[in-house]
Amino acid sequence: MKYEAICTYSSEHSVRKMCKVLGLKESGYWQWCTRLRAKLEKRQKEEETVKKVGEIFEANGRVYGYRKMHRAMEKAGYDMSEYKVRRIMRENGYYPVVVKKYQPQKSGKTDGRYYEDKVKQDYTAEQPNSIWTGDITYIRTRVGFVYLAAIIDLYNREIVGYSISKTVDSELAKSALGNALARRGKCGGIRLIFHSDRGCQYSSKAYQGMLRANGIEGSMSKPGCPYDNACIESFFSSAKRECIYRKEYDGIEEVSATCSNTSRCFITENVYMEHLVTSARWNTVYRSKLLKLQTMYLET
Repeated sequence: MKYEAICTYSSEHSVRKMCKVLGLKESGYWQWCTRLRAKLEKRQKEEETVKKVGEIFEANGRVYGYRKMHRAMEKAGYDMSEYKVRRIMRENGYYPVVVKKYQPQKSGKTDGRYYEDKVKQDYTAEQPNSIWTGDITYIRTRVGFVYLAAIIDLYNREIVGYSISKTVDSELAKSALGNALARRGKCGGIRLIFHSDRGCQYSSKAYQGMLRANGIEGSMSKPGCPYDNACIESFFSSAKRECIYRKEYDGIEEVSATCSNTSRCFITENVYMEHLVTSARWNTVYRSKLLKLQTMYLET
């Protein structure tokens, strides 16, 4: 209180005389002023950080959780921990949008055969157009379900092709593959693997014939193992949560427009893709270490 009073009247009276009258040391007052300036600077920096968190949160459609916000803040030049980002978001009400989605059961018969799993949960690629992965998901509209087939290049998690249809059949999967080939072109001299689940669209003779005609090797997940195609499953989950299911659709035209924007968003969003690539490489290292530990255990 005394130091605050001296600071208030320092423009009218001598600091030395006021300290003498109040029985204080002048050096103590100046030390208090230094601490006060540091406190004010820290508060101002905190306010700027909170403002930046809010700007990034709003710029990304209020869908980022604290982990993605932490990576985005680091990219913007702010050095802080995940705990601090989480605290700022909680104190200022920056809660990401979470939408529950309905997933209908898949059905259908196949007239083809299954390929062996050549990816084996190794979601990394040394060069572009060496491993593609594809899948089909459902999007709810007011007039029924619309089906989205997408293909991702595991080299950089880029969407190389997609297709939308009112019917879920092999033609939908073939259309997505055709778009990917038209966009990337035939990869002469490069071994290209296409990985998918064992859905009837991908195991059909028509689709497998299209793979062979374009020199693409097929690869399929093991039966009943969703982790074998986790990369594109994760993409569908993020795309629906952050972009697609944030509105309702009247028909396939609105879904098509939203998916077009979503594909551009996930192609250009470096925070998302860099994290996936880093995570995939880390998983590869982790699995190799786990195999070594298992071998050592069996030998002993």
